[in-house]
Amino acid sequence: MPKTSIFFVIQGLYMQSQALLLASSLRAHLGDEPDLVGYLPLDDARPGPDAATKAALDGFGVSLQTMEIPAGAWKKPYPHGNKILAAMQDRTADIHVFMDTDMVCVAPVDFASLASPNAVSVVPEGVPSWGKNSDRWDRAYAHFNLPLPTDRVRLTRRRRIEFYPYFNAGLVIFNDAYKGQDEGFGKLWFETAHDFDFNCAVAKKRPWLDQITLPLTLARFGIEYRVLSEDYNFSISNRGFEADATPSILHYHQYRFGSEWPQIDTELARMKQALGPETLAKLPAEFEGYWTASQTD
Repeated sequence: MPKTSIFFVIQGLYMQSQALLLASSLRAHLGDEPDLVGYLPLDDARPGPDAATKAALDGFGVSLQTMEIPAGAWKKPYPHGNKILAAMQDRTADIHVFMDTDMVCVAPVDFASLASPNAVSVVPEGVPSWGKNSDRWDRAYAHFNLPLPTDRVRLTRRRRIEFYPYFNAGLVIFNDAYKGQDEGFGKLWFETAHDFDFNCAVAKKRPWLDQITLPLTLARFGIEYRVLSEDYNFSISNRGFEADATPSILHYHQYRFGSEWPQIDTELARMKQALGPETLAKLPAEFEGYWTASQTD
């Protein structure tokens, strides 16, 4: 069986509380087999996990690793880019799964079956948040001497329009190497994003630099993409509960958006039961306030 590593970035107290919920939900539905890795960027001025939070994450089998931010990585500060830097890190695994920390697993997921040897597996973005009404995509592809793609994906929110390949970077599944490339996908993504950030004269790159350069990386290096069902990256921001929806992974963005989705209450209760009252009492007081924002009436 291929070995799977699920990794995410933790910055500040809010994301620490999210990481606990994410890790608890992954263990509940996936068991002990996948490695869980939480990266702590060394440039983060906010407090890192205290002893109680580290112990709680360790109880869910999360390996905490510090991550250096290379000097000159970005033209100006770009915290979203830490996911790209995390994708570059060395992990002992066949399949690598990046997840945003503001996600929760609510059903079993077989990540090995979602991965492809020569493709990156992704879910389309909800709306065309960048490049809808301009020639930005033309200039983005031209910067790398690439033609504008003719293929389209169907976006997942509102009118669900067909659009250029454009993916939500909250869930990215990839293997170590593709079609003979010497470097892993994370390094190829960073190389593309770094070049684009510094050298492509196009507007409003932030906060979408990661999502703009994801399809550009695929096109530059001849890597295919596999479109997954939105069930694996089901965005619930400003979205009321849908009884007929069958999500496996909810992407809640902020706790307040989870108040209408009972699956989040279920996973919060499961997490608290697993942690136990003594551990919960030792965690930062802010955590309970964050979690309470997800509670249904």
